[in-house]
This record gives sequence, C-alpha cells and structure tokens, in this order.
Amino acid sequence: MRRLEKKTAEKGTKRLPEPSQVMTVSSKSAPSKASGNAFDRFLDKLGFETDFGKKDRNKIPVKQLPGMAWDGVKNMAFNTRDVMLNKTMAYDKPLFVLVIVLVVVGFIMMSSASYAYAYSYHGDSMYFINRQLVFSILGVLAMLLMSTVSPDKLKGKTAYILWFISLVLLVVVLFMKKVNGVHRWIGVGSFSFQPSEIAKFTAILVCATFIAYHYKEINVMTYGSQKRKLKASKSKRYRFFYTIHRSFITGVWPFVWRVLPILVLLVAEPHLSCTIIILMIVGTQMLLGGTRREYFITLLVLAAIGVYLIVFLGVVPYGRTRVEMWLDPFADAKGDGWQTVQSLYAISSGGIFGAGFGNSRQKYMYIAEPQNDFIFAVVCEEVGLVGAIIIILIFVAFVWRGFALSVANPDRFRRFVGIGITSQIGYQMLLNVAVVTNMVPNTGISLPFFSYGGTSIIMLLAEIGVLLAISRSSPNKVM
Repeated sequence: MRRLEKKTAEKGTKRLPEPSQVMTVSSKSAPSKASGNAFDRFLDKLGFETDFGKKDRNKIPVKQLPGMAWDGVKNMAFNTRDVMLNKTMAYDKPLFVLVIVLVVVGFIMMSSASYAYAYSYHGDSMYFINRQLVFSILGVLAMLLMSTVSPDKLKGKTAYILWFISLVLLVVVLFMKKVNGVHRWIGVGSFSFQPSEIAKFTAILVCATFIAYHYKEINVMTYGSQKRKLKASKSKRYRFFYTIHRSFITGVWPFVWRVLPILVLLVAEPHLSCTIIILMIVGTQMLLGGTRREYFITLLVLAAIGVYLIVFLGVVPYGRTRVEMWLDPFADAKGDGWQTVQSLYAISSGGIFGAGFGNSRQKYMYIAEPQNDFIFAVVCEEVGLVGAIIIILIFVAFVWRGFALSVANPDRFRRFVGIGITSQIGYQMLLNVAVVTNMVPNTGISLPFFSYGGTSIIMLLAEIGVLLAISRSSPNKVM
C-alpha cells in the first residue's frame, strides 16, 4: 500500500491526506504573511495582533459562540445590523447630552467645592476653577476630535504601541519626586499628568484587541488535530486536562501577561485604587469575552487574595490603616479617620434637600482637598439626598446607554472597547460613592467629571469621543 502511494506521488498525482492528518479548526490562527515593515514582523513574532485584514480567520459561525454571560447581555441590543463607520452618520445624541450634562454639573460643583481651599493654599479662589475650565475645554475638543476617528485605527499595532508607551511612563513616574508620599505624577512645566489614567485606556485597548481576534478560540474548544480529538473521545481524563490547558492558554494567560506589568508598576507607585479599577474593567471584558466561569472565579479569588496581601503585608504602607479606619473611623477621628469622619458629617448635614449651592461648611478646611476625591461629600451637603440621587441616576443612564450601544455594535473590537470605557466610568463612580459614604475603605479614587484633575478629565472625554465614534456604527434604534 505504501509503495503504491509512493509511486502515485512520484507521478505528480495529488494524494489525499490520511484521516489522522486532517486538521480540525485550528486553535491558533495562521500567522500573517511577512508584509509591511520590519516592526510589523517583529510584533507578529511576539504574538501581537497587527494586521487584522490579512489574518486567516477561523471559519466558525458566530451563532456557535455562546460567550460567558453573553446571551443575557445581547438582549439589550436591538436591530443589530452591519454598518461600518461613516463620518456623515450622527453619533448618539442621548449619550452626548448625558456627557455634556455631567461635565457642566461636575464643573459647577467643583467650582463650589474648591474656592475656599484654593484661596487658603494658593491665594486665588479661582485657581482650580480656571485650570479646570481649560482642562474641560481641551477635553471637549479631544472628544469631538476622537468622535470623527474610526475606532479601528486604535486596534492591533496602535494598541500595543500605546501599551508600550504606557509602561515606559509608569516606569518613569517611579523616579519622579513623591507627592503626598506616592509617585503618581510626571511634571511638565507648571502642569503634571498621571500615567495611570493613560494605563486604564491602554489596558482596555489591548484586551479588546485580543478578544476581537481570538474570540472564537476563547469560546470554542478545539483540539488542533483529529489525533487529539480521537484521544479525547477515548479518555475522559485526557479530555478534562486538555480542556483545562487549552482554556487557560486561550482565555486567561493572554489577559494576564498584557495587564500584569501595568498592575505591578501601579502597585509600586503605589496606586491601589487604579489597580482595582483595571482589574474590574479587564474582568468585565474577560467575562463577556467568553473566559470560562471556573477560571474567572479563580482569578477573582486570586485578585482578592493579592489585594489582601498587598494591604496587610505592608506593600502599600497606608493600606492597613485605611482598613482599620474603615471599620471604625471615629476611633481616631482627629487623626487617620479625619477625612472619613468629616465626609460623613457633610453628608448627614445635607439632609434631604441640602444646605444650598455654595453653602457647604465642611469644605472650609475640614475636608482635605474637597475638590478631589471627596467632592461627592460636598455635593451631598449642598444639594442633599435628592440632588445626589439625581446625579447618580445621570451616571446610571450614561452607563446603560454606553453599554447598550457597545453591545449592539456589529464589530467585535468596537464592542469590547465600548464596554471597557463604559465600565471604567461606571466602576469609578460606584467606588467613589462607596468610599465617600464609608461603604469601602478609602482608596483615593476620583469621581469622573467632578473631581479636579487635568489628565483625568481630558482622558475621560477623549475616551467618550471613542465611544461616540463607536455609536456611529451601532444600530440607530437602541432603547
């Protein structure tokens, strides 16, 4: 038989492959052909996704891809259709209006909260107001600019270049002068910026890039060859361990090595709140991207253990004290518990309808830096419970709108970028309110669009611009 096959091969006759040589759907996509410049080829060798158009995709129908929790999420989207980005199409107006409302209300409340502190420390009550106004204008311009740029320009090679730049900035900031005992700012003249704000966005981009290209691999179990498939059918033990191995390689490890360097550098600053936010954002992308439930829960437990060890082993010097003050802030009301106690006083004195705009007492040197992380306490004192609930509801409406538009988008990369951006804003709002009300330990996290900060407002609005660009190619009818 083998001699006959050899003879036919010598004559140039095409021989059919044996059953054992027939490959099922490959667990790895065929590498792109060496095209373009040397940098593209270098990134390909490292395993980065650089050229989506020339990749040999797996021919698996999307209907076969369940995705963890995706069936429940996709019901939020209606009338999904394949619409590519078109600059003549209008972006989602409800989303744009919600953003402008948040920016305007946030600026007004920051102005009220900051003038006493600004006059005391800078001799100019308009110090923070003028700077935040400039930052807000630059942010709105960045938002309008990014809303006209195709989100596809941010995927692949661009995402990994930004990822590398972000890592460099996070290393550089460790050599900067400490401010309040931490390395978080890089000074540029009279201004400074936080690399951690850029790191959030780059983490969203690289994870969305991976999911967009490898979504089918994450969701569909493949054995790579008929031989492995046959072996799995005969041995339950082999199938069990091979499934665990493949699921980890395709659905967990790629996220780990993309995000872990960022997290390690953030802990070194230290910046625990940003670390937690990135973990929550990437966790959301992994969950909706199809990572198996067992791995997701395991990673969640490991992340919780990691945060616990970082706090109680002294990696973050102030961590243990923050937890103790969270459990009983009045135990040291004039010391480490001062900020939390004053925040609770401000919230309680606001009552149902508040003391009135500009009438907060706690902002007069009681709450430290009231224009920053604890601005929501001043908001509660001035506009009361009713006003605070309205502001939270505006955030909720924004998150729902952004999430619905993202899920409805037919392009997978845009979908997961939108989910990441919306999750970031939602999680930051949730954690900030929880910290101010002492529901969780004080982690020093800002309230989006309200807290003072140039890097924060500019990056947030630029990300919103990307979200508006995504809404251009989402279905028009999203409830």
